[in-house]
Amino acid sequence: MRAIPSFRSSWVVVAAMLTACATSPGPAEPRSVSHRRPNVLVLFVDDLGWRDVGAYGQDIAKTPNIDRLAREGMRFTQAYAANPVCSPTRAALMTGKYPARVDINDWIPGTPFPQARMLPPSDLDQLPLAETTLAERLRDRGYATWNVGKWHLGGEGFLPQDQGFAENHMGSHTGHPASHHFPFGHDAHGKPAHTHAVPGLPSGVGPGDYLADVQAEVAARLIRGARNGAQPFYLQLSFFAVHTPIEAKAADVERQRTARRDRLAALPPDARAAHEDARPRPAFAAMLENLDSAVGTVLAALDAAGLANDTLVVFTSDNGGLDSVSNNRPLRGGKRSLWEGGIRVPLLVRWPGVVAPASTCDLPVITQDVHRGVCAATEAPVDDAVVADAFDLLPAWRGEVVATRPPLFWHFPQHETQEVGPRGAMRDGTWKAIEDFATGAVLLFDLARDPGETTDLAAAEPARAAAMQAAMQTWRQRVGAAMPTKNPAYITR
Repeated sequence: MRAIPSFRSSWVVVAAMLTACATSPGPAEPRSVSHRRPNVLVLFVDDLGWRDVGAYGQDIAKTPNIDRLAREGMRFTQAYAANPVCSPTRAALMTGKYPARVDINDWIPGTPFPQARMLPPSDLDQLPLAETTLAERLRDRGYATWNVGKWHLGGEGFLPQDQGFAENHMGSHTGHPASHHFPFGHDAHGKPAHTHAVPGLPSGVGPGDYLADVQAEVAARLIRGARNGAQPFYLQLSFFAVHTPIEAKAADVERQRTARRDRLAALPPDARAAHEDARPRPAFAAMLENLDSAVGTVLAALDAAGLANDTLVVFTSDNGGLDSVSNNRPLRGGKRSLWEGGIRVPLLVRWPGVVAPASTCDLPVITQDVHRGVCAATEAPVDDAVVADAFDLLPAWRGEVVATRPPLFWHFPQHETQEVGPRGAMRDGTWKAIEDFATGAVLLFDLARDPGETTDLAAAEPARAAAMQAAMQTWRQRVGAAMPTKNPAYITR
């Protein structure tokens, strides 16, 4: 078993900024796609930061099942969410398009900032039925299609069963539960919170049950039903974890507290202060381990059903980690920001016989690329907008050297906070630009030298900054990105 990378080694991976996919160690003979179309399992985690699991350098919580995917598959070192909040990124996975093209730019229904300098544009509160989803593409290729868990792309009439999924378990307009402990629609004090209830729970769920475990058991049951392999399946398991509320099983939280006390006690007294804020803290560390256990339940079901070798598994997150609980360092920022910490996410892909074990890929990739890669792997056709917005990941999964890709773009016409206004961003090679929509100012960073985005190079590289700003404006016109407007009620302080 390979060693989990340390913080220092993960920094080296980030700083290296290579642009090819390394497949060593792997089989010596060329790999090719199986003649049989693979099953597809997408493990979509909510609010999981890029360094929240062991395979990416986190060394407090133990995540052996998730790390197993890295050991048996490919770890992407520069994977991005399509947006710094959940609903737009989920729309990108479903459609294969930039969220701005779909007109979903904030979580549904969004965060109002009525006193802020800019007003966001109107935003859709559901994924349009006219969009062709990944589930619909695979359904039309003969796949069984199942959603288990978070949907957050619309309510009645726009639910998973309306968007290509033959079965929908627990998916609704709800973005997160009131609690991860049964009955899920009640908060930690037992107060009903029906707006955050989890519908469609399986029979037998009751006191003492933890939501990630319930989701994993439903997914495992579906996998066991596919044992004979007569029909390939697409299973989208969207965990409500690790979104707030930050809750885990009580015994695991207490174990993490004890371990934290022991770690601090083992340090010299003058060194303890520097480690007091070490993350993940006990409750979140336990939550990560509970998530990992649920992933293990699903992987074990694939193994027991004899389907692991015929299943393409994708593990990723819908946005960067919440910076109050995740350790996104050395990256700057967290969820709801266009800093690297708000959009960089883990991405692990396992596909036995195609993806080389213990391989890495340093190519910058984004959520909608997964859509196109899955379609290529399953021979499902895509339309021109997907070709324009998404990069085909299948060659990278095969281990072919992919030296470059088109630039990546982000559009967030909402406020990050009351003080930080709407922004757009672009990454081209190792260069990243962030544009402030209120002022027109552009920040420029060389991620190869400065992954933490500490040094703005716009003044030193004015031509590059201007060219990237022009490219962002052209891209926004191409995808029809809606823009914010000045707020007439804004009062200068």
